[in-house]
Amino acid sequence: MFAYAAFSKLFDFGSYKLQMSLQPLPKWSTSFIMLLLPATELIVVGSLLFRKTRLLGFNASFMLMLIFTIYVGLAMVGVFGKVPCSCGGVIRHLKWPQHFVFNVFFLTISAYGLYLERKERRFIGR
Repeated sequence: MFAYAAFSKLFDFGSYKLQMSLQPLPKWSTSFIMLLLPATELIVVGSLLFRKTRLLGFNASFMLMLIFTIYVGLAMVGVFGKVPCSCGGVIRHLKWPQHFVFNVFFLTISAYGLYLERKERRFIGR
């Protein structure tokens, strides 16, 4: 999911850039966050691929999904006013409640992966 999200942003960078400029963020931070977000998503994907970095990857995945879910929840209840979704691909077509459910689903998967990884490490003694 993070690979899809990152590549969707990068392949349609003009649209992503426009949507990010409309986010309720300090203007000085928008360019930085706009580049940091897809890079972070790709780093999370890479860290999940390797045994040595998988626990870090699941922790990062959980934290990113938690942040995204909180943000979507706040947007859904109108804390920021009208906010466009800066997600890429088909995800940007979801309404806020659908997006919230989507995020909770992937947050749960991240939490379960984190649980399994920690359990496996305790079992094998690492």
